[in-house]
Amino acid sequence: MRKGFILAVIFTFFLLTGTSYASDVDSLMDLLLKKGIITQKEHKELKAEIREEVKKEGKKVTGEGSYATKRSDRISIGGAVAGEYRWVKHSNMTTKDSDSTSDLYLRTVELSLEAELADWITTAITVNSEWIGDDVTPGDEKLTVDEAAITLRKEGVPLYLIAGKRTQPFGVFESHLVTDPMTQDAYETKRTGVTLGYQRPFMDLDASVTVYKGEEMMTHLFESGLFDSDSISRVSDPAGYDVGSYILNVSITPIAEHLRLSAAYLSEPGNGKRNNTLSLSATYNCLFIDGLSIDAAYITALQREEYRDATVLADNYKERVLSLGAAYRVTEPVEVALRYEHFDDDGLAKETGAWSVENRYSIGGTYTFYENEDLCVSSYLALEYRKTDYRLSEAVKASMGDDNSELYMRLGMEF
Repeated sequence: MRKGFILAVIFTFFLLTGTSYASDVDSLMDLLLKKGIITQKEHKELKAEIREEVKKEGKKVTGEGSYATKRSDRISIGGAVAGEYRWVKHSNMTTKDSDSTSDLYLRTVELSLEAELADWITTAITVNSEWIGDDVTPGDEKLTVDEAAITLRKEGVPLYLIAGKRTQPFGVFESHLVTDPMTQDAYETKRTGVTLGYQRPFMDLDASVTVYKGEEMMTHLFESGLFDSDSISRVSDPAGYDVGSYILNVSITPIAEHLRLSAAYLSEPGNGKRNNTLSLSATYNCLFIDGLSIDAAYITALQREEYRDATVLADNYKERVLSLGAAYRVTEPVEVALRYEHFDDDGLAKETGAWSVENRYSIGGTYTFYENEDLCVSSYLALEYRKTDYRLSEAVKASMGDDNSELYMRLGMEF
């Protein structure tokens, strides 16, 4: 009885002081023996029993199902590092027969964190730095917040809410190559916004409405490099200072795991007229040829603001982009891909005496030379050859080349 009481007192002391003080228990036992409170036999037996209890409690503290384990299960960290080599046949397309150029740079450094605060609250944060050491698109080597959003979504509840900075749901930008497709170059809309969505199991239906501030998509279009943006200019609209931009998006999966269809409508304020754009896309994983995937995207301007050229009011050109891609996994680590893209400038180059991209052809492949699915780590080498044909007005034909070739090599790691 006395030994049980002493054991309870000592074990309570151990719990209150914490596991980091386990070595102090031996000192306490020695002190009790020295004072004659316990005998030599009790000293030996108690130490053995306490060590056994400590082992059991340690398993409870650090074992499966503990708070620490549950917390770590709710937080995941990932990232990516990719370096690139680029060779371009003509360094300056505005000068015919200009010399070639090449660059070696760090394309991206990225860290991401996802946390599940509850079964219906998640947050995702991504910081990155891009184009480090590139002379064409120089980066500043500083990490910036690329995406940060909070999602409220509960299983069994059809409605969900996403708030924060992210790539908003306009367009599907599939790519199995090193470079991004034209559709992403021109229409990716990464902006802080709020999305209210509705999901149903039937055909994996997902419909949403998103609101955000500004003219992000139009700014991206003018920075895309698909046309001579110096030939026309935009007039900022005061409505752009309010939360007046929105996206309507819907997607379904008619054939589970094989066919995904998406449509989106985007509207932003503009000079005199709103800039309204429609996106249609399809992704197909072939039913009959294992490893083959095909994607198609078509984005068209439905209405455009009134542009200005150097002297007078220019037409509101309604551009269109078509992107068709295919990829085939030859073996588990090897995939080959090709892509065709067309940009229709609605007469912009001809009427403004400038240039625009007309057709683009890409072919390449990826070799994943290391992959550990348990650790979610992979390393790969990717190669792409890209040829671009330009649409030239009579004013620039004599001085500008009508096509260019590029070669890209990327060494990357994802974790």
